[in-house]
Amino acid sequence: MSAEFSAPILFQPQEVRRRAHAFLDMGIAGKLNHVGLDLTKLDDALGLVLETTKEIYPDFQIPPYGIWRAFETGGIDRWSAMASAREFESAQEMLLAAADLALLALFMKTRRPGNWVFEDPMTGSKVAGDDALALAAFHMFASGSFSGEMTDPYRVDAETLVRLDLNELTSGLQWDRDADQELLSAMQAHLKRFGEAMALRPDLFSEGNVTRPGVLALRLAGEADAGIDASKLLDNLLETFAPVWDGGAKAGDVGLGDSFDYTGKSAGSETTTVPFHLCAQEMVYSLVEPFAWAGFEVTGLQDLTPPSDLAHAALFVQTGVLAISSENDEALPEETKTDRMVELRAVSAALADKLADRLRSELDVSADQVPLTCILEGGTRRAGLRILSQNANLFKKLGQYLNPRTVFWLPFGA
Repeated sequence: MSAEFSAPILFQPQEVRRRAHAFLDMGIAGKLNHVGLDLTKLDDALGLVLETTKEIYPDFQIPPYGIWRAFETGGIDRWSAMASAREFESAQEMLLAAADLALLALFMKTRRPGNWVFEDPMTGSKVAGDDALALAAFHMFASGSFSGEMTDPYRVDAETLVRLDLNELTSGLQWDRDADQELLSAMQAHLKRFGEAMALRPDLFSEGNVTRPGVLALRLAGEADAGIDASKLLDNLLETFAPVWDGGAKAGDVGLGDSFDYTGKSAGSETTTVPFHLCAQEMVYSLVEPFAWAGFEVTGLQDLTPPSDLAHAALFVQTGVLAISSENDEALPEETKTDRMVELRAVSAALADKLADRLRSELDVSADQVPLTCILEGGTRRAGLRILSQNANLFKKLGQYLNPRTVFWLPFGA
């Protein structure tokens, strides 16, 4: 890797994309240690994505990618039902509650019991995976589990998160108190840190005596002239929540969030820090709709990167675009496992960018007509999630590769 990558970490989304594409270029040149590429297979991935899109959205009316799709699991618009019951008095009040819910649900998108299935209280249907975590967060939010005001259940108060009772968390998640004790304690501590992190940034998350995630959305809306800048929103989220992470890279004593040190030793490279910021970027994507409902456009979304997640890795591994050259050997040094994870995540994200461009060319549309957020929702992630649902062994293997250190705030602990 070139010397320019030894510079201090930058949180700007353009830098996240630049570094991901640098890994793709190294992969094309055969200079990666753990990941091989066959770009002739990209057409196979494109075909699978188009097939998935046409099946799920035959009219190509594709909503944006975000946590709201999980709240619509089973074809039920749970948020609309909740909002109708709540009868918000203003767009600002609605934005505050919607941002509370979106940021909370994404913060709770972490490790979960392997065999866990959530029974939706609204429909009685049973849901697994990330959608189950989203629905659990939704119903706990609706029941007032995170509210500090008895008369207003639909809110997330930092003080309530800090004091969240383990019994209420156990009941809301429908986890087993004995069998899942370690994960429950970790989730409780994770939510406590969420509340504490917001309390440490009253300039972003507090209004009077109230500290809530949605206050950030209200502040940005109040400052907006031409729109909500996605990069500024991402910066605010990273400044606040990056230190909450366990297991990522650090600059001195400061945690850098979803960023990891890459050694690339056998390629003769110096150690560099590679940012992904998966959860923080998902938060930005998921605030697009609440801002739109309140009459604000989020600008600069084209600078955000595709999620460096299990779904995209699965899409490219299954279609033969990516090959993982080193197996999951427990004897491998931790830095080797981390290097493999970095290569796999970076190249998967960059390939999703390349695939998006190819898909637009195939459909003869522009990026304005079909933005990345719609391609993610309608095609690449959907195709990858379908692959994972049909291949438990691939899910387990990629989960181990993508989370070699069991970082808590990554849902890769398969």
